[in-house]
Amino acid sequence: MTPTARQRTPSLEVRDALLRAARELLDQAGAQALSVREIATRAGVAPMGVYKRFGSKNGILDALLVEGFTELGTAVASTHRAPLWDTPTGTDGLAPLASIAASMHRYRAFALANPSMYALMFDRPVPELVPSPASLAAAHAAFEHLVNAVRLGVATGDIHPGEPIEIAQRLWAGIHGAISLELRGMSFVTNPTAHYTNLVNTLLLGISRG
Repeated sequence: MTPTARQRTPSLEVRDALLRAARELLDQAGAQALSVREIATRAGVAPMGVYKRFGSKNGILDALLVEGFTELGTAVASTHRAPLWDTPTGTDGLAPLASIAASMHRYRAFALANPSMYALMFDRPVPELVPSPASLAAAHAAFEHLVNAVRLGVATGDIHPGEPIEIAQRLWAGIHGAISLELRGMSFVTNPTAHYTNLVNTLLLGISRG
């Protein structure tokens, strides 16, 4: 092992420990509860360790944004081609629509499993936090999975012709709105999962040429 590697490994371990501590605090109490002192204490690191590696509390929050959008991108990157899309009448959809449906359901699963992270990513609970180019790139990469799935559907003729980014944005707006209401306890339906499935079906019917 080279001296450089010996020097870098502890620093990377400290950075990972700080991120884990910040994520635990975020999950337990939300973004407003995070402070440099609390993060450092939980990680067993001096507060200067946060400043040295992230510059500020907002620096570590931005690193969490990158982490969250990367995880979301992984979650929605569905390669499943089974007929998961069922219309309200029970007809199976074609592969591109099935892929989009799977991604949309995984999107909701991520949000429900990580409500505080989802709020950090989309609700701007820390107004002074300005997303860095790295976190914006991670967000764009996650969205690009949906764009590519729509692009495939347009190319195969399963989706009405149109600009893939515009169509993907409409789909995202629909599911994001539903999930945001659900996370805020503003869902008045008796079965949120069934309601979400029907919403996905409705959105896909709206763009389908079938």
